[in-house]
Amino acid sequence: MTDYNLEKLYIDLLKKKKFDKSSYTSSLLAEKNFLAKKIGEESIEVILEYLDNNKKNIVKESADLLYHISVMWISANVKPSDVWDELQKRKGISGFDEKNNRLS
Repeated sequence: MTDYNLEKLYIDLLKKKKFDKSSYTSSLLAEKNFLAKKIGEESIEVILEYLDNNKKNIVKESADLLYHISVMWISANVKPSDVWDELQKRKGISGFDEKNNRLS
């Protein structure tokens, strides 16, 4: 297994934001609606591949989705550690209970 992870992807994308103004990442950061549309498209593609039981394409589409989510985090000034902290808070809590607590 590779040692590349979401933290490293996030750092790589931050570098592109700062130093490569002509990159695809920079174009996504400049157009909030375009980025939101891409996240929606990639989400749907992951779901469709899952429903087709296509593991190879689930991996590819998941990589696309994680990339676009990472770009969104940069755009929204969210750090991966913010997400990990939220997941840590939920550890040991039933998903049903957590969802019900958000509704109240």
